[in-house]
Amino acid sequence: MLFRSHAFGALAAAAAAGCASQPAPQGPLPVRNQHPAQLLVMHMPPAATRGLAAGEVAARADAAYSSLWLVGVAPGKQWRMDAEYLRVATGLRVGLGGGVDVAVELPMAHTSGGFLDDFLVDYHDFFGFPDQERDIAPRDAYDISLRQGGTSVWAADPAGAALLDVPVYASWRLTPDRAPVGAAVRGGVELPTGDADRGYGSGGVEPSVGVLVDREGDLVSLYGHAQYTWAHTPDEPQRAGFAFADVAFAGLAAEVALLDDVHGFVQIAWETSTLRRFGLLETDGDQALLWVGGRLRCSDDLQVELGFGEDLLSAVSPDFTAWVGMHWQPGSWGRSRRLGLPR
Repeated sequence: MLFRSHAFGALAAAAAAGCASQPAPQGPLPVRNQHPAQLLVMHMPPAATRGLAAGEVAARADAAYSSLWLVGVAPGKQWRMDAEYLRVATGLRVGLGGGVDVAVELPMAHTSGGFLDDFLVDYHDFFGFPDQERDIAPRDAYDISLRQGGTSVWAADPAGAALLDVPVYASWRLTPDRAPVGAAVRGGVELPTGDADRGYGSGGVEPSVGVLVDREGDLVSLYGHAQYTWAHTPDEPQRAGFAFADVAFAGLAAEVALLDDVHGFVQIAWETSTLRRFGLLETDGDQALLWVGGRLRCSDDLQVELGFGEDLLSAVSPDFTAWVGMHWQPGSWGRSRRLGLPR
């Protein structure tokens, strides 16, 4: 993880040379867990409490690429997660006024055996990190499956391109814009647009509610979020007598002004497992990720974001995730506060 942080720092410094002027705090990186079963559950990304004014529009696009490796076996039960998973999404947010805005996201997935296994085995070996016997497994294979008594309970088929379920949600800021501590509530649903039979949708509408809090500062801003989603169980697990569990999420983030052009982030995210009723350590445990990243301002309208996610709890979460995002909002970065930081 230290190596990845140093690599990110060099990349951020190089990219900053082409960007201009430090923006006011814009909120945490909207990252999420890439565990393939968790991706079936409605999730509202980390965000600031500040809403858009009436008629304001913001758009974003992001991509997250994860290496997945986890095997759990017990008498009559097996969970395998050996794949590489790309999630690409575009989103639109519109201000309605009165501190209320609405957002919609269109996510797509690409899954395969990938190409990173050799690199990751060498990486773990070089730093002495545990690899959960990844080094003796076939390279670049694909298998995402939950099985009981020789019968499939749930699986995700490899896909060149697959539409995922579409989340739609609204946020309402409860505190004045200049309040020292901001608070907001939000709620939404995820529409069953993904193919549940292939492992890319839940097969039903999933409601979710949540809260946001933040404290913005000139150099350091802090953000928190919590939410709860009522998960829907796809048809295949239902036929096998298994039910996906509801998921609770929580997270904390710190945004730090490093340079006039660059903000750095450290974020922690925790959630319960939707597979936790299966009875394996690898399916039942809570999941927690550490994210390290940065935001680069390139114009008054556009910013670029980078992030790397690492699992904090063993035997559950994806091995690692690389994430990149772009956010566009006309004139939003013109509200920047000059801090006199080095360029």
